[in-house]
Amino acid sequence: MQFIMRTDTFAKLFFLVSITGLVMYAVLAFYTFHTAYTTMFKEDKDQDQIKDLYIRNGYKYDRDLKYILLWTDPDLPLVTKFDNGQQQFINRGCPHTNCFITTIKEYLGGEYTNFDAIIFDINVLTNWRKMILPEKRKTRQKYIFYSVIPSDLAPICTVQADDYFNWTWSYKLYSDIVAPFIEVKNLKGDVVAPYPDVSWDPGMVTASYNDTNVIRNKTKAVAWVINKCVTKTPRRFFARELQKALLEYSLVMDIYGCRNLKCPKEGCLKAIEKDYYFYLAYEDSIEDDYVTDEVLKGYHHNAVPIVIGGADYTQFLPYGSYINARFLTAEKLSAYINYAIKNPEVYMSFYRWKKYYTIEKTERGHGICDLCNLLNDHERMTTHSSYTNFRNWWYTGPLAEKCYPKGATNRKEWLSYINNTKKHKMYNKQVSPDVIEDLFQ
Repeated sequence: MQFIMRTDTFAKLFFLVSITGLVMYAVLAFYTFHTAYTTMFKEDKDQDQIKDLYIRNGYKYDRDLKYILLWTDPDLPLVTKFDNGQQQFINRGCPHTNCFITTIKEYLGGEYTNFDAIIFDINVLTNWRKMILPEKRKTRQKYIFYSVIPSDLAPICTVQADDYFNWTWSYKLYSDIVAPFIEVKNLKGDVVAPYPDVSWDPGMVTASYNDTNVIRNKTKAVAWVINKCVTKTPRRFFARELQKALLEYSLVMDIYGCRNLKCPKEGCLKAIEKDYYFYLAYEDSIEDDYVTDEVLKGYHHNAVPIVIGGADYTQFLPYGSYINARFLTAEKLSAYINYAIKNPEVYMSFYRWKKYYTIEKTERGHGICDLCNLLNDHERMTTHSSYTNFRNWWYTGPLAEKCYPKGATNRKEWLSYINNTKKHKMYNKQVSPDVIEDLFQ
């Protein structure tokens, strides 16, 4: 009898527990559904409000688009040149075309947080302390640093730049979006350079190039057309030294522009192609990965480029198609130029690349398709990333000293510049406030 009563009690207890569990499950399911529905409703409501806002301001709206704001300052010119709207993504044949770019801040009624990404142009950023930054920001937004100007010509030294940008878009090969000035393609049309690790076709080493039309009328050694009269690099001094060194071999180097020679009637480029063996492509900045279309004056006009810059040119230009003179003296360079001219088979070897590659200037706004791809990449959009020490990314090697101590307005910032500056005598040492006191006196 006691056994039967215990069994009955156990059954009632089991039934009660089961009923309680079902009720709790139902409540939890309802709560989950209600929360999801409320969230969806709120998102829809937010989207409807944004849509209404657009319509009231006379703008179109598509919730499937990724909206990009190009940040502007009325007092500063933009280096960035993009067309407003979506059409440019379609015209370029981007893999994703659901992106919309605008410089109109009112497009979202001043609510910058509704944009998926905001691009900050280098000209605005170099005037950081004068610019008005967005007052609010959402974690889902991506702030993008953009520059086609080399870092030594566009200093950004403020500590406010640290941890500010999520992505970078520049000529540097370690940017999130790489926008080089030139591209090398194989004969199939595939881009092979620039990349950090390029495998050039080994056939160029033994290939021959016998088009004697290239050298038929050439009588002069080197040409240089100056694109900027004033730079921070010693270009004009080196050019004068090279001129003098070439005279020892009775060779001529002509310099055009900036109070030097004027281009002939047919133009400098035609003259380069007809008269000169080599072209001096001395960059206006000795900066990592900075290779401009200056080299194309040589490549496109049958004059071998003599390159001087801060890039690793093996990542940019076909092997054996140029002379890298960055670490050569004018005397050694002139001796090699004389040797190549006196030995046509040596000189013609510089043109082997023509059998394998084409070298062209990239189109304006290069990288914009990559931007739209990133905005459609769920993993990249939901993963937080930022440049913790932006100055040490923007400035590399000796250029890091550009931020010492320029831009500091107080002791704390001054200290941060010293402690984070590469190649400085105090590098890897923490400097005490007492030292700062001495430096300010």
